[in-house]
Amino acid sequence: MQYFAISRLSVIVQVLVAFMLTLSMVWCAYAQTSKSSLIIQINGIKDKSLQKELSSNLTISRFKDYASEHPNQIPILMQKSKSEIITLLQPYGYYQPDIDTKLTQANNQWLVTFNIQLNQPLKINQLQIEIKGAGKSLKSFQDLLDNFPLKQGNVLTQQAYEKAKTALTNTAFDEGFLDAQLIAHQIRIDLNSYHAQVILTLDTGSRYRIGKITINQKRFNYDENLINRLIRLNENDLFTQHKITQANKRLQDSGYFSGAQIVPQISKRDTTNYLVPVNVQLTAGYARVYSFGVGYGSFTGPRVSFGTLFRHVTDSGQQFSFNTQASPANTSFSTVYTIPGKDPLHDNWQINAQQDYIQTDTYNERQTNFGFSRTHKYGHWHLSFGIQQYFTNYDTSAQPNDEYGKYFVPTFSLRFDNMREYGFWKAGLMVNNIFQTAVKSLSDQHFVRNATSATLSIPLMKEYNRIVLDGNFGAMDVSNIQSIAPNFRFYAGGIGNLLGYPYLSQGPAINGNITGGKYLATAFAGVEQRIYGNFSMMLYYNTGNASNKIDFSDVEILRAAGIGLSYKTPLGPFMLFLSRTLNPGDEHWRADISIGITL
Repeated sequence: MQYFAISRLSVIVQVLVAFMLTLSMVWCAYAQTSKSSLIIQINGIKDKSLQKELSSNLTISRFKDYASEHPNQIPILMQKSKSEIITLLQPYGYYQPDIDTKLTQANNQWLVTFNIQLNQPLKINQLQIEIKGAGKSLKSFQDLLDNFPLKQGNVLTQQAYEKAKTALTNTAFDEGFLDAQLIAHQIRIDLNSYHAQVILTLDTGSRYRIGKITINQKRFNYDENLINRLIRLNENDLFTQHKITQANKRLQDSGYFSGAQIVPQISKRDTTNYLVPVNVQLTAGYARVYSFGVGYGSFTGPRVSFGTLFRHVTDSGQQFSFNTQASPANTSFSTVYTIPGKDPLHDNWQINAQQDYIQTDTYNERQTNFGFSRTHKYGHWHLSFGIQQYFTNYDTSAQPNDEYGKYFVPTFSLRFDNMREYGFWKAGLMVNNIFQTAVKSLSDQHFVRNATSATLSIPLMKEYNRIVLDGNFGAMDVSNIQSIAPNFRFYAGGIGNLLGYPYLSQGPAINGNITGGKYLATAFAGVEQRIYGNFSMMLYYNTGNASNKIDFSDVEILRAAGIGLSYKTPLGPFMLFLSRTLNPGDEHWRADISIGITL
């Protein structure tokens, strides 16, 4: 009987447990289906970033799930959020907004609406800015005040106020006032008159100078005199961030270093003598650098280039380079020994030698030259003066016999180049002028020669299209054009000179044989359109010729138009030009291809 009672009790307990579990599941399902949802709507704010900031910072937004589970708390959270909106709008200049709230319910969905009328923003009625200390008369501070982020009559925003404070302290720091402080920075608001007063007072303190300069070098060392000429920093110079930035750039642009960094030790500054120690951290580039390139052109055939730069010939920065460029039309071997000048970045001496083998349909020439030059760079300008000695053997289609000549030629070159990357294209102007004269007493033939080339790139839409203008102009004073080496004469034809005609194939002629001329004038105009990716297409027109008469009356002015396709590759551009000559009696099509490096 006892066993039966226990078994019966066990069954009753199991039934009760099952009933409780079932009841719990039903309750959870009911609670889930009856859970409230909350929607928050903010009206009257057009600025999307401001509306987003309000939405994410309101208490009712941050506790949205809690409010959904406890609807009785929604009115309390809504009123708290209304006060928060007033506070959040103040940094944007709105101190007297009107805010209406509305709470509605439909089934289990609650809708909280904030209708905001911003009203007039608060404006700066009085702006008081004062610079005290040693830097108060500096032009940089005057320029800052002339273009200050805050102006009287502007809407007072926290962003503009913080920007103004930062501009003051940054200017002081950049000019070497490392202890500068804002001794007054206040916003005074009068809501009765609805005006604001801003007070900013900067005490610059004393100006720092450059202290001890410590140079640390890795891989191998350069002479500190060379480094000092590069960085142009001297102990006791006024300390400015501009000087440090420029010194860093000069080191990186010099080509001597793979890593360069100038670090002012601000935390270790001498606050008694107002000096800032400076560390120069340098890692020299590899002592030897190689370059290699390949290409093909319908006017030159296959071409290849190879070069070696010996970057660290001496600790004083002297360098030596050897370069080879080879193609069936032109093969050259050149060496250059470079000696840095007073300003190694913009001033150097070069000793050079070169051997050329030129073979075209118009002439063949073997030329040896050597000499020296000095180069200066001033911003976009590059000036060079040098003297070259030429020894040459040649023959031409008009003079098949082997000829010999030697020329002692002072040369002056001037180049202007402000080309810069501009979207897909390069934009700017590049002009190169070379003036040469052969000294009569030291040369087989006296001449004066000037050659100019110019390229202008004008992007219309920087990622899509541009206009390209190009020209080559030359003039020579010589008694007999056939008495000087062909390399000094002027010819027309080929890519970069006159499309539609073979390489250096046009000019004045004797019995149909091209002699080369005293004058050259070619012009090119094209409109280039980017098609897709690195592909572009150009429509172009070019004209010109070489001549022995300044009015070009002894030759026909050649004209051609066509279409070009270009594709940028890591090895250089791939270019295809299909040209149609336009001169009556000599109308023909010609295709020119250029791939990779150009020689």
